[in-house]
Amino acid sequence: MVIAIRSQEVTTETTENQAGDSHSSENPLTVTVINEYFEIIAVFLEMAVVILLWKTVKDFAELAKVSKLQTEVRFRPWVGPSGGFEFLREDKDKKQYSIAMKNFGEVPASNVIVTSTISDTKPDKSAVLESSKSNGANEFHIGPLLPGMEKRYWIFIENERYRKTIEEASNLFIFIYFSYVYSGGKSGYGMISQLDSKTNNFVHREMWID
Repeated sequence: MVIAIRSQEVTTETTENQAGDSHSSENPLTVTVINEYFEIIAVFLEMAVVILLWKTVKDFAELAKVSKLQTEVRFRPWVGPSGGFEFLREDKDKKQYSIAMKNFGEVPASNVIVTSTISDTKPDKSAVLESSKSNGANEFHIGPLLPGMEKRYWIFIENERYRKTIEEASNLFIFIYFSYVYSGGKSGYGMISQLDSKTNNFVHREMWID
């Protein structure tokens, strides 16, 4: 009876030792695999953080560009015509027209200068602006234009030239350029208009902003 109990105890102890050995042999491998998974996950997380940071920096750069563009466009004067040529009256051998110019911006425009010329052919804007005096162009200093302020500029056309245009014997072009100065530099608005012989109205053929 004593021998049977002892043999059972020895068998039990042997089984427990084997189970403990198997657990001790499996635990290091499992921990190593888990650590490798965590390292891989950490690498992907770091990559995701880097991509998010790069996109955030890029978005801020684009936002800065848009804000700068909005500031340049908004906080500056915009001088241009508020309508077409309007016939006022006939004075002796000339017809008097006027055109209204307005500052559509939120900042005053200082030293507004109007350059104009009348010709039978479509004028070259570069040639007129580079040598306005030699080309017979007229210059008139209007002065400053406050935001929303409007001023008128007069144009005089000889009756003989007007008659030839209406009879389609000749053409009549008017070149007008508004130049002005503001805190951000110098700018201007130009246009070339032609008298339509059928409607007796001026049609804008070309417009540009400098």
